Amino acid sequence: MNRVLFLILVLLSTFSKLAYAQQNDDNYQRLQALIQKRQAEKAAEQQTTAPLPPPTHADSTHIGTPVGTPELATSENTDDVLLPPAPPKKIPTLRDEAFRQLSDKINPLTPDQIIELRKQQDKSQQAVATYPTTPPRPVSSTLVIDLSPGVTPPVIRLSAGFVSSVVFVDSTGQPWPIADYSLGSPKNFNIQWDKKTNTLFIQGTTTYSSGNLAIRLATLDTPVMLSLVTGQKEVDYRIDLQVRGRGPNALAPIMDNGLPPSINPSLLSILDGVPPPGSTELEVTGCANAGRAWLLKDNRLIFRTQLTVLSPAWTATVSSADGTRVYEMMPTPLILASENGKPIKITIKGL
Repeated sequence: MNRVLFLILVLLSTFSKLAYAQQNDDNYQRLQALIQKRQAEKAAEQQTTAPLPPPTHADSTHIGTPVGTPELATSENTDDVLLPPAPPKKIPTLRDEAFRQLSDKINPLTPDQIIELRKQQDKSQQAVATYPTTPPRPVSSTLVIDLSPGVTPPVIRLSAGFVSSVVFVDSTGQPWPIADYSLGSPKNFNIQWDKKTNTLFIQGTTTYSSGNLAIRLATLDTPVMLSLVTGQKEVDYRIDLQVRGRGPNALAPIMDNGLPPSINPSLLSILDGVPPPGSTELEVTGCANAGRAWLLKDNRLIFRTQLTVLSPAWTATVSSADGTRVYEMMPTPLILASENGKPIKITIKGL
């Protein structure tokens, strides 16, 4: 019995050794196959990366290729050329990300977006500055102030954004100083005055408004009333208001023609530079700034000048604040005038 057990143990040990040897043999064969495969791959890699053979004499005979210059890769040999590896991509750091966020915060727009934004802003500013309707036409004129009861006061046409100057003169064209004024609607109009001269600067602050203005002139008991209105097609840039009478700065008459002083309203348009309708303009000579003359259909002579007429006697006259005068007289070929105290002969041709 013991021998049988012994034999069984010997057989089991023999079988175990044989199985272990067979397993080691299999592992050895696998290792050999792996080593051979690795050697084959390494040989193939060395063959692929091996330098090109030196050029032969036949290779150096190509046109445009110097001797010893390797041939460039073509469609036939590109499979044998190993391209350089791409540079590794830089991984952004925390500093790079912080810089990018700060740059986006300071300059959130691209240059093209900034240019487009400025174009849109320019269009918006242009639209705001554009007048919604036709801009008012500037006008300069002269009006005669009539202080008689029941007379409609003159109207001063104003506009928002435009300054109008109102000048007060007497019948001789001399400044009539302003003593005081009172404005009916201070919220809709703005007035500037230096409290010395005879000129008021008036400006409308709203597009559509109306009001009135009372002016008290020096040595004149009756106040001058004016109506103010904005939003008209015309705006009075400058308006000369001539008050009938002699102010404190009136000039003494050079000679008395025996006629009462009067202001012909028809001469005011000529004083503003508008030729009388239906008239014939005459030639005026005598000095550089002699003036202009017209002959009316009713055989009256109109003479517009900055000179002071001495002879002949005139029947009507009107003056402006800048010294321009308009005389109405009988037709005459010769006029005697004065400039700064110097007599000047004016010749009228074309009668």
